[in-house]
Amino acid sequence: MAAMAAPVPSPGAGAAIVAPRPPVRWAAPATLLTGSAVLLGVDLALAVSPTLSVVLTAIETLLVPAWLAAVIKKERQAGRRGAIPAASTKPRWGAYVVLLVLLLACIAEKWLLFRHPAGGDDPHLVALYRTYTVLAFVLANGSLLGRRPLERLLVSTMDHPARLMLLSFGLAAVLGAFLLTLPQAVHDIAHTSFVDGLFMATSAICVTGLAVHNVADVYTPLGQVILLLLFQVGGLGIMVLSTFFVIVAGRKIHLRDAAVMAEMIDAESFSKLRRSVAAIVAYTLIVEAIGAAALYATFRHYPDIATPAGAGAPLSGAGDHLWAAVFHAVSAYCSAGFSLFREGMAPLVSSVPASGVVMVLIVIGGLGYPVHDELVRWVVVRVRGGRPPRLSLHTRTVLVTSAVLIVSGLVGFLVLEGGRSMRELSWPTRVLAALHQSITTRSAGFSTVDFGAMSSATWMMTCVLMFIGAAPGSTGGGVKVTTVAVLFATLRAELRGFEAPRLLGRTVPAALVRRAMGVAFLSVLLVAGFLFLLLLVEPHDPFAIVFETVSAFATVGLSTGITSSLSTPGRLLVAVIMFIGRIGPLTLALALANQSGARGFRLPEERVGIG
Repeated sequence: MAAMAAPVPSPGAGAAIVAPRPPVRWAAPATLLTGSAVLLGVDLALAVSPTLSVVLTAIETLLVPAWLAAVIKKERQAGRRGAIPAASTKPRWGAYVVLLVLLLACIAEKWLLFRHPAGGDDPHLVALYRTYTVLAFVLANGSLLGRRPLERLLVSTMDHPARLMLLSFGLAAVLGAFLLTLPQAVHDIAHTSFVDGLFMATSAICVTGLAVHNVADVYTPLGQVILLLLFQVGGLGIMVLSTFFVIVAGRKIHLRDAAVMAEMIDAESFSKLRRSVAAIVAYTLIVEAIGAAALYATFRHYPDIATPAGAGAPLSGAGDHLWAAVFHAVSAYCSAGFSLFREGMAPLVSSVPASGVVMVLIVIGGLGYPVHDELVRWVVVRVRGGRPPRLSLHTRTVLVTSAVLIVSGLVGFLVLEGGRSMRELSWPTRVLAALHQSITTRSAGFSTVDFGAMSSATWMMTCVLMFIGAAPGSTGGGVKVTTVAVLFATLRAELRGFEAPRLLGRTVPAALVRRAMGVAFLSVLLVAGFLFLLLLVEPHDPFAIVFETVSAFATVGLSTGITSSLSTPGRLLVAVIMFIGRIGPLTLALALANQSGARGFRLPEERVGIG
């Protein structure tokens, strides 16, 4: 039997069979990457040629509209295919807007460099030109070739507070580094190294205060404003600011976003989220305004503060009393530790008003927003003649532990340095200086005495105080005073045979003890690991490197004077330490709080030897 041929449908018989068309591709990724790499290589090799570099920059400028068209086309195609999760729509387009702005800024700065008087003979100008070229290449190609990984990253971070904090602080640090390398942000183009900009931006956004440059001598008023904005954002928290702007604009907060935000700021409920965010911003601005007014009244008695950078006076650099007051008030409250003065706060060591205002701002900023809120409500009830409720265990623990640490530091500095680095000071000034150093170890970094001239024993005591740090929810760093209080209560319970740790008349939950142990143990591991790496690459005194490492991790900003002499690998390592120290312990606590840990079975118990 002969095989029968399959019937071929006629055009009018039923629906026509249409072969699926292949997806339209805007360009082959390999072709795009190859062409961009060639353009990048030629531009880097010729930098900064008076003619050819101008032509190449003009080509890059003309490619920006093509890049924008390609982005829009790819997004529309992905939207029609349903390949884009709805949750990442707004964050993705927002990221593209930021990328476009940065891309245009890179190209604009390249055009401005052609007008620089130094021309292509200045090696710093050439390095800056190449930096902008590489940044433009990464921004343009990374947003196109790495679109899907970026989408997955955005989706995975939207519902995870720890990842969201990590990503937001990381992007802010990179953006700040770019802004601080602008020629308009520095007095001399020789200080426009991207590594230095990244170090300073990371130190600012992580409210640390370690600096490889003198702020007043190196940065213009624009650069100083950028630094102030960075440590203001770092002190408040990026998510707090973004949520506050949403509230001010009158927009609704989605349930998912409210859940993430409530967990990040430790709000008791969604209904209290708006109040908590508004209170955080209000407390910050009010305290900073009062502090700036008090400092302005004090600074007016020092004419040198109004002198510009380069005048040579110890307090020169700010150029204006009001700007100096605002900058130092925000820096003190946010525990940033940056100063506009040529010699920092050291010339004001005997000034009770100036040192007193700074110390009060540091202490308030280090208590944390939950403590602020509870104390304000307690005072309001008291003033109205009512009977205020008992302060929570958290607030009492923060206040008691902070007071103990401040007094212990005061006594320690007087005993160890009263006849050494402070021997030239009168006794009242010694007490004031010792109190200031004790408070500044709470994660502020505003020293009035040279730590480089102190003894090794004092460095050891300072490292312990810095490692402990401030309170949770504050602008400070460290493992936090509550963590140390819980660990101390646990040790005391073990030594006295208590069934559970006791703290100020309350029993500490076992889950809280485990979390405190996890945060402390991880912090020790991180400090030890980065200390090992720094000892490998830095030839400085090992104890000075220990001091620098702990100061960076605890986001304190105190230094023995080796920060500006760190090598490039050392600066990058310290920048990473500051970044991890700002988000590390808090990120760990949030990650542990999100873990359910519930299982339907329990493994058999077995003892091991301890101690």
